[in-house]
Amino acid sequence: MSLLPQRVHADARGELVAFEEFENVPFVPKRVFVVKVDAPGPARGGHANSCDELITVLSGAVTVEVDNGSERATVRLAGHDEALWIQGGILIRLCGFVPSTILLVCASERYKDTQHYDEARPDLMRAACPA
Repeated sequence: MSLLPQRVHADARGELVAFEEFENVPFVPKRVFVVKVDAPGPARGGHANSCDELITVLSGAVTVEVDNGSERATVRLAGHDEALWIQGGILIRLCGFVPSTILLVCASERYKDTQHYDEARPDLMRAACPA
């Protein structure tokens, strides 16, 4: 897991954040999806994926709990100026949503090519993960 700063281009018209492979997205995105949570409720996720994901908040906020099989951490995402890179094999749980939270998620594999696991899979993690 790595928290990656995102470059926000701001002027009188508003703000723009661009996601580009190997610039601020550490993989080639093969799937992009949006998660919208209107009201706090049950946690989302609760699984590890075989693919990498990059999660950023477009509005609202979310707490991301991660477990790599030997260590656990919690990250609060509350703005589009940073994104959380979740490497394949890391168990994630999304909770503590602010009402009307919208997340943008980029994944390194298509959904049909992704496996989901009920526990962390350290064997899927690559050694070269930036800190």
